[in-house]
Amino acid sequence: MTEVDLMLSDKKILTVYELTNYISMLLDEGIGYVYVRGEVSNLRVSDVGHAYFTIKDDKSQISAVLFRGQNIKINFKDGNRIIVGGMVSVYPPRGIYQIVVNEVIIDGKGELYLRFEELKKKLFEEGLFSLDKKRSLPNFPFYVGLITSPYGAAVRDFLKTALNKNPYIKVFVYSSKVQGEDAAKEVIDGIRYFNKKKEVDVIAIVRGGGSFEDLFPFNDEGLAYAIRESSIPIVTGIGHEIDYTIADYVADFRAATPTAAAESIVKGIDEIVEIIKDYKDRLDRSIVENILCKERVIRRFLNAFYKDKDRFDEKMELLSSYMGRLRESVRNILVNNHNKIVQLYMILERYSPLGLVGRFSERISLLELRQNGTILTYLELLRNRVNNNVIKLELLNPENILKKGYSIVYKDGNIVCDSDQVFVDDVLNVKFYKGCVKTIVKEKNK
Repeated sequence: MTEVDLMLSDKKILTVYELTNYISMLLDEGIGYVYVRGEVSNLRVSDVGHAYFTIKDDKSQISAVLFRGQNIKINFKDGNRIIVGGMVSVYPPRGIYQIVVNEVIIDGKGELYLRFEELKKKLFEEGLFSLDKKRSLPNFPFYVGLITSPYGAAVRDFLKTALNKNPYIKVFVYSSKVQGEDAAKEVIDGIRYFNKKKEVDVIAIVRGGGSFEDLFPFNDEGLAYAIRESSIPIVTGIGHEIDYTIADYVADFRAATPTAAAESIVKGIDEIVEIIKDYKDRLDRSIVENILCKERVIRRFLNAFYKDKDRFDEKMELLSSYMGRLRESVRNILVNNHNKIVQLYMILERYSPLGLVGRFSERISLLELRQNGTILTYLELLRNRVNNNVIKLELLNPENILKKGYSIVYKDGNIVCDSDQVFVDDVLNVKFYKGCVKTIVKEKNK
């Protein structure tokens, strides 16, 4: 028996499991079968068919479980108000109490859900969900504004997907709450920030999954108007695939998840190359078709010319004119399309990392030279200051004064500056540059 066992030998010690069972027995005997009214939250159904959810009101909440064996249809969802009947028990592995549900009665929709439906109806009637008001996403976005929490999985999923597709894009992250009272305001501030800076091609608003309450900041009326008033297209990737918020309805494009939002915005390098190739193929076909069309016109003219020998010369002159105009037309087409191709290559060159690395390397070298020059100048200034201070200290060094024949007189360890400080027969110490002597005052004169 250990020392601790000896100290507590007269105490009844329970295991955690024994205490949990004791509490469960007290609940069964003291409370019994109860009915509870509240709002459903965090509903999830396991693979085997058990339903786990929370019943809450404005002051408290309690966990609930509905086992598949009860054969009760799960015809409610987050936000619904229900009345459940069952026994209050303790779940031993976690030591938490919960209601084991035997009955479910639908009691209407919850307050948050009703507010959501009312706002959705209002904004729909105002036309904020209209497809005509939605902007198209840019074909080649290289600058993306991302509004989300920098600490959640959503930002990691978005960045990983976007940069895997195209490592040359630049993502600017605006840190915002995505849950709680201030979340809607901070998301609105992010939208206004990107619209003011005008540095991004598209804005993405993302967050991971959550309960109906967790996602409720995205059902804010002010946020809906901010999305619609944005001059930059906005993509939402909020929650899971089944989650729909007011922000999703108003956004220019709604993605099911943050990962899907990145997929919808960013085009991969291979996809961009294919688009450019497609432009080139269409350009080549257009040139060939234009030449064939002109050739058919010329042949018709030639056939007409040969039928009328007397007017052949006149037709030949007209033909020469047409041929000149044809050559000029073809040349203009080639030049214009060549310029378009050059512009596309310039865009690719502009965003190439090699050019950026070169420019930044030159700037770094210049800054390094400036920094070294500044350091050397500052060190020289400090060296001059030190030398000047050394000279001043040398001039003020009393040892140098003693070298000139002066001496210092001490009485009782203190320097004597006035004859009034000494009297006849006083013993004085006199310090010279080299050595010191003791002397007795024999006579005193003013």
